[in-house]
Formats: sequence, C-alpha cells, structure tokens
Amino acid sequence: MGVTCWLFYIFLGFLFFFILTFLENKYSITKIEKLVFSIIMLMISSGVCYKFSMKYTENIFLVFVFLLIVDVIYSSYFVEKDFFDRNEKNISYYVFLIFIGFVINQEFINQVNQVFLTGKDFRIILWFLSFIFLYSFFKDKKILSQVSNNKKQISPEYILIQYAKLKYRYYDECYSDIQNISNILYAIMIFQNSRRGKMLRNYDYLLFRLNGNKRCLGIMQIESSKFLTDCESIEVARKKVEKIYARKAKGKKNVSPQEVISSYDKENYLEILNIFDVIQKF
Repeated sequence: MGVTCWLFYIFLGFLFFFILTFLENKYSITKIEKLVFSIIMLMISSGVCYKFSMKYTENIFLVFVFLLIVDVIYSSYFVEKDFFDRNEKNISYYVFLIFIGFVINQEFINQVNQVFLTGKDFRIILWFLSFIFLYSFFKDKKILSQVSNNKKQISPEYILIQYAKLKYRYYDECYSDIQNISNILYAIMIFQNSRRGKMLRNYDYLLFRLNGNKRCLGIMQIESSKFLTDCESIEVARKKVEKIYARKAKGKKNVSPQEVISSYDKENYLEILNIFDVIQKF
C-alpha cells in the first residue's frame, strides 16, 4: 500500500468518527447501531472506490483501526473520559468491529467487481423488505402479543401436568418454609408460561438483544431493562411475593393467598388464584 492509500484510510477514519459522533450526540444511538452504521459507511466507501476505479479496497477495513485511534485521542484529550474503562467495553467493541470489518473486506468486498447493487440484487432486497414489513405489521398490530396473551380457561389436567414439570425443574428456586409462597410462585409460573411459552420467550430474548428496550422477560414475565433468565425471573418474583406476604402478615395470624396474589397481579389474579386452588388440592 502506498502513502496515498494510508492517507485515504486516515481521512475515512476521521470522517467516520465525525459522522458517528454526530449520530451519537443527536440520536443517542447504541453500540449495535453504531456498529451497523460503521459497516454501512465502509460499504459505501468501497462502492465509491469501485465506481471511480480507486484501488483502495484491498484492506479498507483498516479504516476501523484509525477510527479507534481517533476515538482514543478524542476521549482522552478532548472530553477527558477514560476510554479504557471496563464498564464502557470500548476495547471489546472495537475488536469486534475490526474483526467484522476484516471478514466483510476479505469475504465480500474483495470477492466482487462492484459493491453497489445491481438489478439482480433487488430480488433479494425485495424479499428482505417484505420480511421487514411483516415484522413491523405484526409488531404494530400486536398480533404476537394478542395470540399469547388471550385469556383462556386452563384445565385442571394441564395445571397439574405443568405443576409436576415445573416443580421438578425449579424446585430449589421456589422452595419456601411457607408452603403458600411456593404454591403462589408455581401458580404465577404456570399462568405466565401458558400465555407466553418457551418459543415466544426466545423471540423476546432476540428482540431484547437487538434493541435493548425494556420488556417482559423470563418464565415469570418480569419487566426488566436487563437480561433475565427463567431462574433469575423466578428470583425476582419470589422476592416480590415474600415482600407482599411479610407486609400482609403484620398483625395477622393468617394471610390469605388471595390477598398476596391480587397485590402481585391485580389484572390476572383470578386466573392465578384458580391455578393456586388446583395446586392446593394436589
């Protein structure tokens, strides 16, 4: 590579940095969005190089290395931030970005005669846009939520089968010296699992990893802004139930399960109470 090529990469590194900083400050983009924008700009730059016969695409992923250097200098000397703070995960982000850039450079950019779309490529784009439309349609119409959240009568047979399975799987997480607390947890779990099964929860996990937005996660469907496994969601629900139980128990000899369940979930407490009653008879 000649000096002109290095200067071109350095120029792009500065250009990418200014564009990404502008987007970050104006629209508060996430690291995932920042990574996608970086790749898009790399592809556009490569397309321009092919268009004007500029032989700078062989190692154009090095733009991301200069982007890293510019970011380190800017963070350290202009905004006085610790770029190497572990909590920020900047190093891991740039390592991943450079690796992805290298793979795209070697497996895509260097293997074609041009980067910009041709007429044949629009067939793929059309299908992609169709899937995006369907996703947006289902999301806007809340079809997935409606299918999973429709209130339906749960049969005693289903409750007992689920109770046996879930008790075997999550016995330690739900164990309590107070039997009613354990059974309340199982009742909530069976109810939430019947509305949003494993497949739909995996769908929730995928969306959460993509956008990081606050949503209901885990088998107990706990609203959270951080990732929760099924076991972690049970732990959160357990603490909430125990807190409600302790509050209701003040000055009383006996605490009604109905009181605890209605305080935990006012909207669905009748369905959960019905499940609890079946469990109690088991």
